[in-house]
Amino acid sequence: MAHKIQPAAASDFLAIAALDRIAWRHTGEPFIADGEHVWRVWCEYAVVLVARQDGEPTDDTGDMVGTTVMFPTVDGEWFLHKIMVHPERRGGGVGSGLMRAALARADAPVLLTVDPANVAAVQLYEGYGFAVRQHVEGYYRPHEHRNVMVYVPK
Repeated sequence: MAHKIQPAAASDFLAIAALDRIAWRHTGEPFIADGEHVWRVWCEYAVVLVARQDGEPTDDTGDMVGTTVMFPTVDGEWFLHKIMVHPERRGGGVGSGLMRAALARADAPVLLTVDPANVAAVQLYEGYGFAVRQHVEGYYRPHEHRNVMVYVPK
């Protein structure tokens, strides 16, 4: 099925929060989804893009098959917090489309974090032009290390 990417409306926050609750289950790690309250704020005050599918909605996510959120930092950069794709729509280019659309909006460097042990993800981000800026031990919890990666728009 085809999908289209567009800015989220403030009213999209419940569907995005529902997607957030199911998008990370495959990792096997305990995951705390961002709550409805923060998605409500981000939909209005951050760059939130959604990918919508053509066809019938299947669950609480409605026609939403993916989303990303990017917000400004206090240092004048952007932070790409999440790219999420509905488990049933992975592998169809939704995540790539969201990444390209987010980076196209960037007018300053874009940061993201990634588990350094997730070599496939690190290589994926490098393919988009990201480079490791810093490695942080215990970024979230003592055992959760992260690479901070940066993309500099041309």
